[in-house]
Amino acid sequence: MLRTAQKQTDENKGVRLMSDLKRLLGYLERHWLGVTIVILAMAAATVLEMSPAALLRSIIDIALPERDLLLLAKLSLAFVGVAVLKGIILYVQWYTSELIGQKVIYQLRQDIHDHLQTLPPSYFSTMGTGQVMARLTSDIDSVQNFIGWGGLFLVSMVLMLLGVSAYLAYLNWKLMLATVVTFPFLFRTVFWFDRNVRPAWRNVRDKMGKLTETLQENITGIRVVKAFAREPEEIRRFAERNMAHYEANIERADIEARAQPFLELLTALSAVSMIGFGGYLALSGQMTVGTLFAFYQLLWSLIWPIRMLGWLVNMAEQALAAAPRLFELLDTEPEIRDCPSPVELEEIKGHIVFENVDFSFPGDDRKTLENINLEILPGETVAIVGGTGSGKSTLVNLIPRFLDPTAGRITIDGHDLREISLKSLRSNIGLVLQENFLFSATVRENISLGKPDAPLDEVMKAADLAQAHRFASEFPKGYDTPLGERGIGLSGGQKQRVALARAILTDPKILILDEATSSVDTETEYLIQEGLSDVMENRTTIIIAKRLSTIRDADKIVILKNGKISQVGTHLELLSQPGFYKRLFESQFAEQDVELALNLELENALNQDHVSKDA
Repeated sequence: MLRTAQKQTDENKGVRLMSDLKRLLGYLERHWLGVTIVILAMAAATVLEMSPAALLRSIIDIALPERDLLLLAKLSLAFVGVAVLKGIILYVQWYTSELIGQKVIYQLRQDIHDHLQTLPPSYFSTMGTGQVMARLTSDIDSVQNFIGWGGLFLVSMVLMLLGVSAYLAYLNWKLMLATVVTFPFLFRTVFWFDRNVRPAWRNVRDKMGKLTETLQENITGIRVVKAFAREPEEIRRFAERNMAHYEANIERADIEARAQPFLELLTALSAVSMIGFGGYLALSGQMTVGTLFAFYQLLWSLIWPIRMLGWLVNMAEQALAAAPRLFELLDTEPEIRDCPSPVELEEIKGHIVFENVDFSFPGDDRKTLENINLEILPGETVAIVGGTGSGKSTLVNLIPRFLDPTAGRITIDGHDLREISLKSLRSNIGLVLQENFLFSATVRENISLGKPDAPLDEVMKAADLAQAHRFASEFPKGYDTPLGERGIGLSGGQKQRVALARAILTDPKILILDEATSSVDTETEYLIQEGLSDVMENRTTIIIAKRLSTIRDADKIVILKNGKISQVGTHLELLSQPGFYKRLFESQFAEQDVELALNLELENALNQDHVSKDA
């Protein structure tokens, strides 16, 4: 049974290998004209490779014995002509091969990048940035080396072997058989090498991906590393991954080192067999000396491809070990995509309804959100409040379809989100997160990310509303000042204000603020809120915040607890009820709000008394 299972596994691997090879060749099919030119050039180069041997044979067997100077001069000029023609053909072959390889890799890299844009954020959190980068760099390089010239060079070597062998058989079939007597052992060694080096290279690729991932995390999180004095632990962790990669390469090198000397020995034995037996045939008069010299010269054209064969197979194995990792990315189906005939929303009102919505992350049976029923009216400001892990961010991530509900549905203006095209949906939503990513571009380019053609005065107006204009205008080049990687050089509050300006500039009908003012001081928060009061008018706004000063004026406050809605109401309504919101209120600035609540209650009581007197 174990043998049957192993056989089935090997068959599956073989099928997958052929499938990957077919897909790689599929990229070559798009450049069939160039491939045809290269193959014709290879065939011509093979013929020209044999020409000097034929010319040398004629010189030794005819021109020299007959003392024919004219024939010797013609044959010598033929040598020059063959060299020039061979140089031209090799130029066409190598340049076209490289051109095809670069076009194939360009398209493959573009296909992978474009496909990555369709995958949800959750994919990158599970795959890891380092793994993705390793596949787009070292794995692509391996495929490029093989497709660019290694694969076509392998075809050239095969043509050379067949052409030279045929010509040698024509010259003297007995000597040709003596020359190739070691070939069965040679090919067996090559096949052993092929079988063992492929998994070794796959292991190297996997270890390189983990090493790159560790390095990327270390560099990205360098401030956290230093803040917690974790340098020794990070050095140890990187050293472990580095050692694993080193050991994988040593294992791979051991396989290559055992194969190459044996290949050298077998090719040397072929040369010995040819010289020994060929000398006997020449001395016994069964073959001319010119034919022996031609054999000797062509032998190296026969041995060279054989010696290169192991290296080319090694290169092919690297490509075939890298190809599954690349195609794995391409084959990853995006969990969130447009339906066959999506609805295009040109302008929306912002009426959002959650209907019996549940959500669980893949592979986790626990419900992050459960039975969410919530209606957000057009132009309404709704605050989402809850403790850590209550599902606040998950809830708002459902609206732009970064995630899809596992049960129930969400509608905007009566349309199920899954029926709306992703582009039109997200173009109507402005999103500001607690941790916002800024690109290595200018301040203006970062703000106008969602509206690249926005004039400078619009960019400045959005920045002013987000309280970013003051510090942006003070930069040496103003809004044209380039920011470093991830906005390095800006404070956390400045980054958030740039991100807020970016969302304001797109003029979205739905604005989602996920802890958007958590990194700014109280004074700046007050100024931002003053600016947002005009921005939020006639705009559906959803706010996640811990500071009650940010959410107290919301039309509706939703309290989440363990993924469920536990309370819904206004600020004053929730203050009159025991629960999470009241405890949060009491812990922050109870005195100010109690006074406000008492004044409002007093005003209501006076109004009721006045109405009763009039009656």
